[in-house]
Formats: sequence, C-alpha cells, structure tokens
Amino acid sequence: MTRAAAARACLHCALARALRAEADAFAGRGLELRLSRSEPVWLPVRGATIYRAVVRLLRHARDAAAGGPVRVAVLALPGKPHVEVTAVVAVARGHRVLSVSFPQFVASRLAGGFAEHA
Repeated sequence: MTRAAAARACLHCALARALRAEADAFAGRGLELRLSRSEPVWLPVRGATIYRAVVRLLRHARDAAAGGPVRVAVLALPGKPHVEVTAVVAVARGHRVLSVSFPQFVASRLAGGFAEHA
C-alpha cells in the first residue's frame, strides 16, 4: 500500500463507527439520531482524523439539542473543495446547524495539473 493510499479513508465508514460509539449517549438523553442517505466518499484524510472530528460534532450536537431528532447528513457537492458532515438539532427557538468539513483534494497536488495535459 502506498503512502497516499494509506492516507485515504472512507467518510461513511468513520461516520458509521462514530454513530455506533455515540448511540447510547444519545439514547440516554432521549434523542434520536437520523442519518440521511448519501453516496460513499473517499477523502485524503486518515480515518482516525475523520472519526475524531465526527465524534466531536456529535457530542456538540447532543449537548446543544433541546429534544427531537438529531439529523446528520453528508454534503458532498460536485465542484466544492470540501465535504461537510452536518448535524441539525432543535434548540429552544428553532434549529441549529453544526458542521465539520474535510478536504476532498490534497491542495499541494492540484498545482501539478491533470495527467491528460502532461
């Protein structure tokens, strides 16, 4: 396995592990976790880094929630330089959106151009 391949991780795999790890804490507070459907995304970030960031997001969402479901979504839009994981929570007056983002590309490699132009 190359160094570049070792530094890539599936966002959905890390997200699934984080959701499993935090599920009991959400249930203990009477909160429901809902995950919207999305396609798998490979990121140039180590899986442990993604996992820790998503766990922090989920903990902030749990602390901010005043009840109701916590909706988690992955936003991977074409043309954007990053992928976001969002958590929408009900607060005293309305809703609050919390998010964490991860780069989709290694910025230092973008300056090299595309292989078809070489």
